[in-house]
Amino acid sequence: IGTPAQVTTIDFDTGSSDLIVPSVDCANCTGPFFDTSKSTSFATTNQAFATAFGDGSTANGVLSTETVAIGSLSLQNQAFAVITQASKGFDGPNAGLMGLAFPTIAQTGATPWFINLANQGLLSSNVVSFYLSRQGADGSELCVGCIDTAKFTGEPEYFPLTPGNASQKYWDIASQGFTYNGNLVTQAMTATIDSGTALIYLPPSQAAALYAKVPGIQAAADGTAWTFPCANAGSIGTFGIMFSSGTVFNINPTQFNAGPIAQGSDQCSGAIMSSGKEDNTALVGDAFMSTWYSVFDYGNMRVGFAQAV
Repeated sequence: IGTPAQVTTIDFDTGSSDLIVPSVDCANCTGPFFDTSKSTSFATTNQAFATAFGDGSTANGVLSTETVAIGSLSLQNQAFAVITQASKGFDGPNAGLMGLAFPTIAQTGATPWFINLANQGLLSSNVVSFYLSRQGADGSELCVGCIDTAKFTGEPEYFPLTPGNASQKYWDIASQGFTYNGNLVTQAMTATIDSGTALIYLPPSQAAALYAKVPGIQAAADGTAWTFPCANAGSIGTFGIMFSSGTVFNINPTQFNAGPIAQGSDQCSGAIMSSGKEDNTALVGDAFMSTWYSVFDYGNMRVGFAQAV
């Protein structure tokens, strides 16, 4: 970001639409930081910016414009927010965040970087795709304007966005519901595919209905999680999502186990949680995307999945 370019790290988030980068004087932020005084292409509007996230963290700063590049893909005068103050929960592991959802939810009021590139015809294909490694291994990959066929087997199966028009907010697709051992259990609901969310969140009634089918699992005291003996993680059964085609997309069992509920505990938590909201929406995050190579196709307003290697 900037001229000359300053390197920082970013969470690529299909569940939001703003680019936010911490400045050198930001409290409770994680570096590498952006020093506005060292960029000849930086311009500020002096307009205040504030945003909040689902985990309760907040970030505040100033709306600005700058040259922003990933690899060889560079865009001038991209609107973004320079973060000067953030809550404690905002710190790390990466410095900033780049939203890859739609302009309608941008707190900056700006068109996201990826959509700007697509609208200006600067991409060979108007897609962005994710390969997420499993079990903490290196090798995750974001492919902007491309699909990396070496990262999956077979062909992606695509599903149209809902509503799929100018009012689009998120990467939402229709699902017939969640499955356990291949059998449909929950009701149909909208699935929001969100790379910025680690786990999977269902409406409370649907999470309860799903886990009611699972032997040896019980609701945690906090009312949002379900737990099981960590020793049984390999035999807990298989969870999946059935989208509109009727194909079941299972979650890799290793990704269903979200780990011990506390350090040293022999009880583990499932990666499917209660969202606390009866909104008929499933928030589908990295626990699912790490099993399935995910293609976000802006050109055709659809999301595709293929079996990740």
